Amino acid sequence: MSFSSLYSNILIVDDEKEVRESLKLFLVENQYNVEVAEDGENALMKMNEFQPHCVLLDIRMPYLNGVEALKMIKHRHSKAEIIMVSAIDNIQKVEECLQNGAFGYITKPVDLSKLLNEIKACLEKRHEKISINKEKKKKEYEKSKLEAKTHFLNKELFHALRFPLHLVGYFDSQFSSHSFNVSWLSEKLARQLKSSHIEIANLSGLYHDIGKICLPKYIFEKHRQDWTYKEKNIYKKFPIYGEELAEFHFRLKGLGHIIRHQCENVNGTGFPDGLSLNDIPEESRIIAVANAFVETMEIEGLNKIKLNIKKTDHILEHIKKDIGTLYDGAVVEALQHFVSNYKIPDETSVEINALKPGMKFSRSLYTHSGRLLVPKGMKLDDQNISKIIDLNLIDPIEGEIFILNS
Repeated sequence: MSFSSLYSNILIVDDEKEVRESLKLFLVENQYNVEVAEDGENALMKMNEFQPHCVLLDIRMPYLNGVEALKMIKHRHSKAEIIMVSAIDNIQKVEECLQNGAFGYITKPVDLSKLLNEIKACLEKRHEKISINKEKKKKEYEKSKLEAKTHFLNKELFHALRFPLHLVGYFDSQFSSHSFNVSWLSEKLARQLKSSHIEIANLSGLYHDIGKICLPKYIFEKHRQDWTYKEKNIYKKFPIYGEELAEFHFRLKGLGHIIRHQCENVNGTGFPDGLSLNDIPEESRIIAVANAFVETMEIEGLNKIKLNIKKTDHILEHIKKDIGTLYDGAVVEALQHFVSNYKIPDETSVEINALKPGMKFSRSLYTHSGRLLVPKGMKLDDQNISKIIDLNLIDPIEGEIFILNS
């Protein structure tokens, strides 16, 4: 696209009135909008009012000389281009001006033809810089939009992948509840360990027991102590079955390796492959600790992990005894730190029909399909309540509804 410099704003800064007026007359005749200033201080004032595209700046001026004025103008008005004008023909002075942001340098007496070409080149340069910046900002904006959209889609997908475990809950609530508890704690431990795969830890914890649905039902009808040698070996295959099931879904493939090695012991005595500490994926080591902790809580009837986790000092001490044999010490330390600093939410679980205007959600509300229904902290009104009740009939709400205690 062609660019025309006509009617651009030019500011002439020179302490010699004759020079200012003659240059102004010449540039006005060449269809530029022109303002003048007699010194650097006046020039700075005119910059704010006139917003020049190009400044013709004399070097030798009283009060604030041209070089100092140049620095201040470039600092405050970076889009303005500056051409230095001076009777001084000094290469060092030229270099100093260029290093401080000047576009060019011409000497007095001014060759008007040369000045006109210099101004046109200067304005062309300014136009190119602005165009490049606009394009850069546009690309950054589009990138940020894409990243935001990707983040949203990933979050939606993340919650959608939790949906199958809710379905399982209709047939086996204990299995589903345990999976969600391990998932929640696995995510917290991953955060504590500053893992870069927090959501993977969450999903791996959620699907860690999925391979057990492939085992014969009669195994779970007997206590572990009563299993035969053959039944024990059948049970030890569940992590392999879990890996195979994860491989069926292209979004869950990355979990297969983690699920397979959740029962490995850090001293190499676990199953199915007898891996030791550094060969076991970090997420698998996290699940091992989270599962053992949650399992013991559930045996003791502490099924609501978020409300009962502060009652588990004795469970922690029991797990700590197996550091270096069954569990990774770093993960157990993360668990102890998390439990010590965990604050029980000041919230109440309510039924959907008990929702009232003025209530605030303490947790975001998602549907079974992974749709964000209500964000955390949102205040309810009659319209929102009706919408939640209606949508719940089409796409049921995931889990319990929690509101902040007033």
